[in-house]
Amino acid sequence: MTRRFTSAAAMAMVCMQAVTSAQINFPKDRYYVAMGDSVVTGEGAMPVTNGYAYQLYGQGTFGLKQQTDFANAAVRGARSWELRDQQVAQVLCAEPAQRPTVVTITAGANDFLRGDRNIPAIAGRVTEAINLLLNNGTGFVNAPVLDPITGQPCRPLTNVTILVSNYYRIPHPVPAVAQQLDAALSGFDQALRFWLQFTHVPQGSRVAVVDLYAASEGREGLLLIEKRLGFSGPFDYEIHPTNMGHSFIAREFEAVWQGLP
Repeated sequence: MTRRFTSAAAMAMVCMQAVTSAQINFPKDRYYVAMGDSVVTGEGAMPVTNGYAYQLYGQGTFGLKQQTDFANAAVRGARSWELRDQQVAQVLCAEPAQRPTVVTITAGANDFLRGDRNIPAIAGRVTEAINLLLNNGTGFVNAPVLDPITGQPCRPLTNVTILVSNYYRIPHPVPAVAQQLDAALSGFDQALRFWLQFTHVPQGSRVAVVDLYAASEGREGLLLIEKRLGFSGPFDYEIHPTNMGHSFIAREFEAVWQGLP
């Protein structure tokens, strides 16, 4: 019995070593960075690593996983302020060997939900974040992001594709609240497109809008507000996507990516 157990254990160790040594480290020539709020972190998905950003990476939307690095720089509760003033600095000043080649952004809803009713200004800050990513340290930026050691502007991203989304519709069951939410979401979409037209996009880089607002019209099952315990009252409700909702968002990002020239 002892000899058999020992032989079996030895064989198992050999197999484990073989599996471990079979892993190959591929050179990476692409780097996908997700930025924004809790929608980007995967809130609402079960588990959160089924969120749309993780799906885009896991499904190889922007390139084979073996060739693509990935970082999720988003933070739950982040507003357009945190996107512009904190997340952008992390992305620009970190200086990894492979700099980001694709950036996705979903941000701005927390501003409104926490009392900021200036929708054009919210969309403006999201656009300012994009402008910093593309043009930091150039004449297109008034207040550049500076390296904390050198005091010099951190390098802007080059040859990067930035996909920024608006927000999906929120099917609130109270008509008055639903109308207010829809006005904010529609206004954000319009303001985002307005500000983006003034953003300088350097040669080799691209910026595109992912229109979740239009694509979600008439769709059901995308948000937790429609599920059990997702709605407790007019001002106590869940706005995050379900698993289906995150897959829907991932598909919309993928469609825009594939449609780029």
